[in-house]
Amino acid sequence: MFNSIPYYRPLLVTAGLSAVGFLQFGTIGMAAAVAGVSLLITTLEGSLLTPMLIGRVSSMNQVAVFAGLLFWSWIWGIWGMLLAVPMMMVIKVICDRVEALQPVGHLLGD
Repeated sequence: MFNSIPYYRPLLVTAGLSAVGFLQFGTIGMAAAVAGVSLLITTLEGSLLTPMLIGRVSSMNQVAVFAGLLFWSWIWGIWGMLLAVPMMMVIKVICDRVEALQPVGHLLGD
């Protein structure tokens, strides 16, 4: 779920791991070191690695993504908004693999 929250995810992970680091090592210095490393890793992963890999694998039509976000947020609210893009990616992959549904996959694709 935290992967869907781009700006707060590194802060939430950093706060949690700094508390764990403090409980594990007992010093504020080690807790700060654990927090710094976790902030660096989550920021690089969320800002560079994940968008690059997802962009290569799933070239989605922007209009279809926007329409899907509107539809799923209307149906399920916040949960629909968080799950709309992953669900649409799964639907696109299934449609690309099933011969009868390939026109729908082409419509969802870029």
